Amino acid sequence: MDLFLSVLASSLIFVLFRSFPGWKIDTLQAVIANYFVAFACGIFLFHDYIPASDALQIGMPYALLCGVLFISLFILMGLSSQNNGVSTTSISVKMSMALSVILVLLINHTPLAWTNIIPLVAAIVGVFLVSFSKQVNNQANSYLWMLVVLFFGSAGLDLVLYFTNSRWLPNGFHDGIFAALGFLMAGFMGLVYFMIKRIQGKVSFNRRSWFAGIILGIPNYFSIYLLVKSYNSLKLLPHQILSIANVGVVIFAAILGVTLFKEKFTIQKTIGLLLCLAALAFSIGFG
Repeated sequence: MDLFLSVLASSLIFVLFRSFPGWKIDTLQAVIANYFVAFACGIFLFHDYIPASDALQIGMPYALLCGVLFISLFILMGLSSQNNGVSTTSISVKMSMALSVILVLLINHTPLAWTNIIPLVAAIVGVFLVSFSKQVNNQANSYLWMLVVLFFGSAGLDLVLYFTNSRWLPNGFHDGIFAALGFLMAGFMGLVYFMIKRIQGKVSFNRRSWFAGIILGIPNYFSIYLLVKSYNSLKLLPHQILSIANVGVVIFAAILGVTLFKEKFTIQKTIGLLLCLAALAFSIGFG
């Protein structure tokens, strides 16, 4: 249930982001506000589990690392979407699942058997078919480095969340508090970035965007908290959880795109969704 709710929350984030242009929302300001709201959610819900100062000192560097990855990957995704195209950027981020799954398998000394390879290949092909769309892009190849950084950075975030929960945090450090601290770090760094752009005159304060961030922060918090919690609450292997989480979001996002935003349900997307569903079923059914 934790993993399903995490996927559901991530899909709701997709709906909100897709709605922002129509609401005239500045995504950067909304995301910064969302980080502080996500932090408040964690502290409000799990304030009884705030660890002692020595445990906080151990966990804070990992929360800072997550915060850096949260905000830097978001900013880079925005820049890449503008220069490389939305579809290409989306594929680069989603394909990082393959790298993170393979690394988790190798780190845990799990043999690369056919029960691991088949669902992974099906997921990769399915995600590509769902995400890919032809687009006109006249930008130079000088921006392709962004796609490489996003690919490895997104996989790195998956690994950090996994290792933080399974190996790095001291015993008794609550998942909800750790997620809140990560969002707080991201919020502070995002605020500094916004203030620099504000001083440079490149952006103006938008009250509507900060209010939208309040709405965004709640599902964003639970998407991360429940994913981290899944590593302990589910009787699934880590690579299965990573695959299910990523493929699940792709499936839900595609369905919501068709039903809410009237996206075309092409044969390509249909095949991609079927492959994603097959990968999902295979990941759950086999270890």
